[in-house]
Amino acid sequence: MTVITVSRQFGAGGELVAQTLAKKLGFLLVNREVIAGGLKEMGLPAQMIRFDERTGHSEEWEKTRRFYLTALHEYIMDMAEKESIVLLGRGGQFLFRNRPDAFHLFIRASYSQRVEWIQEINGLEKKAASLLVREQDRRRKRYIRQVFDQSWYNMELYDLILNTGKISPQGAAKIALQVFTKINQAEKRKIERPQPELTGEKVSRVSFMHPSEKEFAKVLDYYNIPWEYEPDTFPLQWDGEGRVTEAFSPDFYLPEQKMYVELTTQRQKLVWKKNKKMRRLKELHPEINVKIVYGKDYHSMLKKFGLDV
Repeated sequence: MTVITVSRQFGAGGELVAQTLAKKLGFLLVNREVIAGGLKEMGLPAQMIRFDERTGHSEEWEKTRRFYLTALHEYIMDMAEKESIVLLGRGGQFLFRNRPDAFHLFIRASYSQRVEWIQEINGLEKKAASLLVREQDRRRKRYIRQVFDQSWYNMELYDLILNTGKISPQGAAKIALQVFTKINQAEKRKIERPQPELTGEKVSRVSFMHPSEKEFAKVLDYYNIPWEYEPDTFPLQWDGEGRVTEAFSPDFYLPEQKMYVELTTQRQKLVWKKNKKMRRLKELHPEINVKIVYGKDYHSMLKKFGLDV
């Protein structure tokens, strides 16, 4: 089963993003209402959900609060074992931090933008909306610190961070869905990818975009290195509606090395665009191992094998 955790700043539209993702993927949305229902099924009063929102001043209060948190975390973890879920808040980025199939999303927006939205949604004056946003930000920060002894704003926890001040929550959901689907497909291919052919016959059956790619494939075959030609495409840029406007398909994937290789035989001053794409790919997918082979190194390698012309 798969887990998507959605952490969000108050007023940034994270609830809508989570709802959209759950609906599009057919996952169970685990939000406040579902958790309250789960507590009821466990024989616990629904008002216990408030124990994670404030700190008591007595030993009995803290004992009850810890009991609730243990029950809550066990309930969420048990659901994730039974079906795929989208978990809204509740420290999901920490609960499932070491789970390989978990995808962690953070939704943010500027303070002024969030105040403006809270004003509009709740019909509040600016002063009241500002106070509400500050209070909710402090509460969420305090909850993560008290329960997990971690910082909520540690951006290394998240696989994708989206700013709904720049795009709509609907557009953010589309982008998140595209990135999640791509990563999920790549993970499945790592498991299901068949052993590539090792013979030179494969070269003659592949339609390479450039002769240099064909020659590189011959070198790989010479060393009996399994390879695949442009097996994956990674989105790099999206417009405001979540449509992909730029993507990158590395030339080769070497499954035994778990590495992508991109060739460039252009002059050095002309490869800046490709370098820009490589940097963007590594920013979005730091877990991907990708190398670029420049023209000078490429031709030196071909000369060694008598293939350079």
